[in-house]
Amino acid sequence: MLSVFLNIIKWKRLLYFSFVLFLFKFCFLYGYGFKTALTFFDLGILTISFSSLFASGHLINYSYRKHINKVFPPKKSKTLSYILMGVGLILGIFLSFKINKPLYSLIFIFLAFIEYLYSYKFFKKNFFNNLFKSFLIPFAIICVWWFDAPLNLSSSQWDLFFQLQLTTIIYVIISFLSNLVKDLVTDIKNIDVDNFKSHETIPILLGRKRAKMIVLFVSIFICVFVFTLALVFKDNKYIFITILIFGTIPELYFIYRLLNSSTPKEYESLHKVVNIVYFIGILSIPIIAYYFKYVIG
Repeated sequence: MLSVFLNIIKWKRLLYFSFVLFLFKFCFLYGYGFKTALTFFDLGILTISFSSLFASGHLINYSYRKHINKVFPPKKSKTLSYILMGVGLILGIFLSFKINKPLYSLIFIFLAFIEYLYSYKFFKKNFFNNLFKSFLIPFAIICVWWFDAPLNLSSSQWDLFFQLQLTTIIYVIISFLSNLVKDLVTDIKNIDVDNFKSHETIPILLGRKRAKMIVLFVSIFICVFVFTLALVFKDNKYIFITILIFGTIPELYFIYRLLNSSTPKEYESLHKVVNIVYFIGILSIPIIAYYFKYVIG
C-alpha cells in the first residue's frame, strides 16, 4: 500500500523538487555576504508546505479517476489529501507570520484552492495538465526568491543580486520548457496506456508523429536559446564553455535521439535520455554559482 501511495503522490518528482529548491538556495542565495529572510530550516518548512499541497492535489486527482488501484480506495485518498492540504496550509501560514510577512499566507491559500480546483476538474491527462505540472517547479523557485529576499544590501551587492536574479529567470524559463518536453515524451511513451484510460493527451489527440514534432520544435527552441546565451558570453570562456557542455551539447544529443525514435522501445530509451539531459543542466547550477561567488563576487 505504501508503494501505491508514493506512486500516486509522484514522490520522485517531489524529491527532485525539494532538491532543486535547496540547490538554488545554497548556490544563489547563500554565502554571498548578504543576509536573507529565510534560514535553511525555514526553507525546509516552505518545501514541506509546497510538497504537501502538491501531493494533496495528486491524491484528489486520483480519487476521481475511473481506473484506480483497489489497494488504495478513493475514500482513503480523499481523507489523506485533506490532511496533507491542511498540513501544507498550516505550515505555509506559520512561515509567513514567522518571517513577519503575513500577507504571504494568501499564496498558500490561493495555491491550495488552485490545486483542488485543478485536481477536481482535470482528472484526465491533457495538455493543460502538462503545462500546469511543468510550471510547478519554476513557480516554487520564484516563490523562494520572493520569500528569501536579501536584507540591507549595498550597491555592489545589489548589482550581484541582480545578476543572480537574471540567471535564475533564465533557469526558470529553461526548466519550464524542459519539463514540458519531458512530460510530452512521457505521454508519447505511454500513449497506449493513456488511451485505455480515456485520457486526452497531445499524442492521443494529434497522433504520435505530430506530438513528436511539437517536442522537436520546443527542443530546438531551447537549444537555440541556450546557444544564444553562450554567444552572449563568448568573451567569457568559463561561462561560454559551461553553457556549451551542460546546455547546448546535451540538448543537441537529445534532438538527435528524438529524430531517430519511432518505436515504443526507442521512446522508452528517449525518456531516460531526457532525464539525463535535465540532470546535466542541473549540474551547471553550482558551476555557474562558483563563477559568481569566486570570480566576480
